[in-house]
Amino acid sequence: MININGYWYDGKTSAQAGAVCRIFDNGAIRIESRDDGRPLKTVSEFAVRTSPRLANTPRYLHFATGEKFETEDNEAIDAALKLFKGRSLLHLVHKLESRKGYVLLCLAAVLLFAWAFAKHGVPVAARLIAERLPPTVYGHAGKQTLQILDRSVFGPTELDDAEKRRLVTRFEPVLADHHKYDLKILFRKGGPIGPNAFALPCGTIVFTDEMARLAEHDNELVSVLAHEIGHIVYRHGMRMAIQDSLLAFALLAMTGDVSGTSELFMGLPVMLTQLSYSREFEAEADGYALKYLRSRSIPSVHFARLMRRMEEKQRSSFGKSQSKWASYLSTHPMTEERARRFEPNKRAHSP
Repeated sequence: MININGYWYDGKTSAQAGAVCRIFDNGAIRIESRDDGRPLKTVSEFAVRTSPRLANTPRYLHFATGEKFETEDNEAIDAALKLFKGRSLLHLVHKLESRKGYVLLCLAAVLLFAWAFAKHGVPVAARLIAERLPPTVYGHAGKQTLQILDRSVFGPTELDDAEKRRLVTRFEPVLADHHKYDLKILFRKGGPIGPNAFALPCGTIVFTDEMARLAEHDNELVSVLAHEIGHIVYRHGMRMAIQDSLLAFALLAMTGDVSGTSELFMGLPVMLTQLSYSREFEAEADGYALKYLRSRSIPSVHFARLMRRMEEKQRSSFGKSQSKWASYLSTHPMTEERARRFEPNKRAHSP
């Protein structure tokens, strides 16, 4: 027989009474008053529900008619369970949490999982969500982003109408090749961000006046356009925004409700003007541009030439009033490896 000291609750009031639970060898249970031995409850078999063990917190035996017995004698409860019910999987929880080595191991496993999810799971989830968002979300994101940039960064374009028409005419074949993305070209004065180009989620691509003036050949701007289209095709802007607000975008993807979601896109202008795309995103956009330029027999070296020219301009601006000169290189970080990718001769001799 197993005797367990504890407290009895009759299930009708909150009153607590000192009691002893006697569990007999045949599984019968009798609850007796600790004061006078008066029987409080008797059942003929071990037909009770027990709460799981958690450290040294009290355990409960719950009876089918609503009463319960409380005790801190966890060892006695475990002994009764072993005899009449066998150990459940919940016993492993207590075993793990009561040993420091297991606790540290579990903590390390949780941290490893969190790191793996942040590094690999979140980008995959962001891509899947971006592919399933309705077009209205992209339109809303692009419109709001452009409004913020127009208020805080851009100025009205100073390019004359003839120059804008000439560039748009040069871009038209590229836009026609990507008609399903509903692309649109806009020009703005870049001001503090200098030569730059941005692909908004809705398919609008903005060229700054400074970028147009820095180019020495129209194909240099065409190569930049192809690169920006790569960002649109792979939904890079939206994917980065989703990674920053994954849960909210997950709900948006499931419901399709764009009302009240303006705050989700507040980070896009900052990302476009100050931060850089990930190395993976840049490589994808570069690859897309390179493939497109080759398919249209446009020398890819134009992209590298414009980037190198901008890099030289950035170096020449260092230490002057424009020491924080923001250019296409700030949002599209330039590396020698990327340049070689667009220069056939150097690519052929590179290891």
